[in-house]
Amino acid sequence: MIFDQQNMFFDDTTLASSTDSNVIANVGGGDAHDPLFLVVHASTAIAGTCTIAVETADNEAMSTNKVTLATYSLPASKKGLLLVAKLPYGMKKFVRLHEAGASAGMVTAGLTATAPNWP
Repeated sequence: MIFDQQNMFFDDTTLASSTDSNVIANVGGGDAHDPLFLVVHASTAIAGTCTIAVETADNEAMSTNKVTLATYSLPASKKGLLLVAKLPYGMKKFVRLHEAGASAGMVTAGLTATAPNWP
């Protein structure tokens, strides 16, 4: 599994009660025939009940036609690989992650063409 810096939402980012990720441009907008994998890895355990929402919109400010495509609950008190899922269909021109509920923990999250097979 290789992360491309242009496809990174969080890069060893410390989570707070509500954290927005970097915005990734989906050049041209629309869905891929075979979507990339969304991977979330915690280098330190997450404290609290944490959810990650995949948000997409027509502009980089995430203010025009914003839609939440999926929401995932991440396990608390665990570090390592927390989530591997295909990017949902319904993509617009820009995408980001919105984290809510964590009070501590550091995560790396991004898009990759291959799913990791390590814990």
